[in-house]
Amino acid sequence: MLQHMSIPQFLGEGTPVMFVRKSESDYGDVVRIMTGVYIKFFVKTTKLCVDQTGGKVGNENDIFKIRKTDLVTPGGSKNVYKLLHCPSHLQCKNIGGNFKNGYPRLVTVDDDKEFIPFVFIKA
Repeated sequence: MLQHMSIPQFLGEGTPVMFVRKSESDYGDVVRIMTGVYIKFFVKTTKLCVDQTGGKVGNENDIFKIRKTDLVTPGGSKNVYKLLHCPSHLQCKNIGGNFKNGYPRLVTVDDDKEFIPFVFIKA
């Protein structure tokens, strides 16, 4: 479960995700910090038709990494992370957010200090 932490408009029950490790040599069910992963989102909707965001597991341009931050949740947890988008042959960029047509969107941002903090909860 991916929980958007610090931006009130992004708070909620979280979005179910599945991490698929890029490297087959990384065994187990643990996703390590700063290792390449693909992220599959499971969006809940009541709409008949959902806009697809694109991306497929295995596409070298859809690689993400997870980095620990120094932030602390209101409840005192220090397990706060940021996501980085790390396409092949390009520098990693933070994942930030904006709104389009009233709905939150995840976007890449150039500023290293701008990002959406995330808390992960194992389902």
